[in-house]
Parts: sequence; structure tokens; C-alpha cells
Amino acid sequence: MKSKPRSVARKTTATAKRRVGGPTLKSGAGSKKNQEPHCYVHPDATVMGDVVIGKDSSIWPGAVLRGDMNQIKIGSMVNIQDNCTLHVDNKAGLNIGDYTLVGHNCMLHSCTIGRACLIGIGSIILEGAVIGDGAMITAGCLIRGGKKIPPFALVVSNGGELTVYENKAKTVLTIAGSIEYLELARRAVKETYGPFTKEQEEEFLSQAKGIYKELFEGRSS
Repeated sequence: MKSKPRSVARKTTATAKRRVGGPTLKSGAGSKKNQEPHCYVHPDATVMGDVVIGKDSSIWPGAVLRGDMNQIKIGSMVNIQDNCTLHVDNKAGLNIGDYTLVGHNCMLHSCTIGRACLIGIGSIILEGAVIGDGAMITAGCLIRGGKKIPPFALVVSNGGELTVYENKAKTVLTIAGSIEYLELARRAVKETYGPFTKEQEEEFLSQAKGIYKELFEGRSS
């Protein structure tokens, strides 16, 4: 039997639906703070504690967002993919900026992620780390506590050693991925699946270029 998308809030009455330029996205929720009824939280995700999820963001199967000691704040158009773990400690919360893409199996702990960042599959970002706007953290990177990654940097792991290439990130592609995930969330609500067409992918990229200019005015993509 197919499971229907639903709110994961078990102790709230957050069941409102609103339109976001297409099919309705159902409410996701933290137990106290969620204020956007039009995000998507898969029924097999866990969201608990002080968690804010922004407009048009999506939380996918197996993800755990546990805001039990501090706040987890997720911006708009963010996607937290399958089996990610987001947690906080007493000293600091966790913040993720708009249009950021967090790949499968990532672990984020009391860190700060800027706008339009890519956190690649299986990466770990530890306490106090700061990822600058537009940066790309490629798959399997370990960003240790307190480390600061410059905006628009490309970070690659090679045998556990990080190489940081400043101003080499392809941030427009990250934004396009965030747009794609909004459409995937809309499809999931309708239980509609299948590949995107070439024309759809081109449209995502075109939209991403415009959003990039709005977010980072004066910076070349």
C-alpha cells in the first residue's frame, strides 16, 4: 500500500494546505516553531523539537531533524535528502540558508550553511563550522568543527585531506537542483514519478540563473 504524504507533527494541529504555484504541498512541522504550511515532509522523515522549515522546502525519507537542545532553522527552497541527520547542542543551533541542497546521508551538527550551497552526499559538517554562500562541498567531505569555508568555494576530499578551490563553485547548478526538488515534492504529493524532460531541465536552469542574479547581485555566475 502506498503511503500518503502527511505532516510529521504529532503534537500539533498543523494541517493547513496552501498553493505554491502548483499542487498543494502539505504541512511539515517541528513541534513548536514551524510557520510555513507549504513545505513537504515525507511521512518517513522525523522532525522533532524546535525546528523551523521555510517555504517550499522539502524533507525526504529517513531524514532526522532533532531540535531538542537548540533551534534548527531551514530557509526557503531547501531540500534535506534521504537519511540525513541534523542535530544541535546546547551552545549553538543549526542554520541553513535559502536554496541550499543537502545530499543523501549527510550529517550536520550545530553548524551554519549559507545560501545556495551544495552539501554533497555523505558529507559531515561539525559544530561551529561555517559554509559560505554559494559554496559546493563535494561528496564525502568532513568539515571539522570551527572551520570556515569561503563563499563560492569548491571543496574536494582526497584521502581525507580537503582541498579548497576558491571561487570555483558552480552555484547556478545548485540553485537549479533546488528548483528541481520543489517540483519533485509537488510530484510526490500527487504520487507522480518519472524523469524530467530536457525542456524542463532547461527551464530549471534558466530560472536558476535569474535567482542567482537576485541573490548575488553584481556577481558573475
